[in-house]
Formats: sequence, structure tokens, C-alpha cells
Amino acid sequence: MSKVLTTPKGKAVYPRIDTPDTKYNVDGVYSCKLHVSEEEFDAFSQLVTKVVDAGYDSECRQKGKKLRKAPTAPLRITPDGDYEIYAKQVAQRETTKGLLEFTVPVFDSLGKKLPKSPSIGSGSTVRLSVEVYCWFTDLQGFGYTLRLKAVQLIDLIEYTNGGATPSGFEVETGGYVQNESLDTAFTEEEESTPTESLAF
Repeated sequence: MSKVLTTPKGKAVYPRIDTPDTKYNVDGVYSCKLHVSEEEFDAFSQLVTKVVDAGYDSECRQKGKKLRKAPTAPLRITPDGDYEIYAKQVAQRETTKGLLEFTVPVFDSLGKKLPKSPSIGSGSTVRLSVEVYCWFTDLQGFGYTLRLKAVQLIDLIEYTNGGATPSGFEVETGGYVQNESLDTAFTEEEESTPTESLAF
């Protein structure tokens, strides 16, 4: 049993929306940890629990016995006391019909789909569309995953590689800033360097 739900809006933590993470999975994984208020977490947990309980009862009937439950879940309270919703989606999967590829569509605050996902970084305010997917294995028991189906971007904080500038240097506030009168010395070089732009 599965069902698509919409999370409350919250703060994204280490989101991987535009580019999948391949560190632990060669197929790549899109993901987002969402921190929300306690009240919104409890309300969303109730919706998820209804789906999961129905899935658990169905699986127990099929197996003819009460099943143990997996020790981890995508809804949790972190060691720092944050109320976290974790959703993920594999970037690709090999099937009998060939390679199946996935993307995570991003919508703006008005619900309009963006032609390309911006670089959504930690601290961005987002809302997630997730599918509650129940599963069972002999090794782990009964559990569930929140599959990341789509993202609504409400307030964007773009990420850079480790907070560094394109040159690789960290940003130092309150320090020396190039005088505008010296810009002409670098105009030719800057114009020859391609810059990336984001389409909205």
C-alpha cells in the first residue's frame, strides 16, 4: 500500500535535488531532510502512520503472522532535537525493459513547474510531495520509505561548493573588496570566462 502526501513547509537540510548523490549508491539518490515544527511534525506523522499501519496489517495477513518492524524510519527527532522528515528517490534503476531514470521536478511558490532546478541549498524553505512506500525483508523486517516525488520551492538559498567562491576561496566578510576603478584591468579575462545561469 502506498499513498502520496504533501509535507508541511520547512527548512531543507543537505538537500540533493538538482544533482543526485552517488557517494553510497552508484545509481545516485535524490534526497532532502526537512525540519519542521513539532506541531506540524505530529500532524504529518499521523497521516503517515495511517498508511503504514494499513500496510503493516496487510503484510501480516499475507505472511500469516505478526512481523517485526525495522529499527529506523524516515520520521525522527534528531539528537539536536529537530523534527525531521527524510525523503529520497533513486536517480536510476535497471529494469527488464532497460534503464529507468528519475528526476525530481521543482515547482515555485505559485505551483508553476520550473524548467530547471536551481541549486537548492540548506536553509531553503521547501515543501515536499512524498509517496509513503511500505516494504518487507526477512533481514530488516517491515518498514517504510518516503519516496521524494516533487519539491515546492518557497524561499531559495543557493548552495556553492562548501560555501566557496568559484575561485575556491572562502568568502571573508569585512575584508578588502576590489575598487570599481580597477575593474577594467580584468574585463577582458572575465568576459572570456563562461558563467552559469539558472533558468526559471
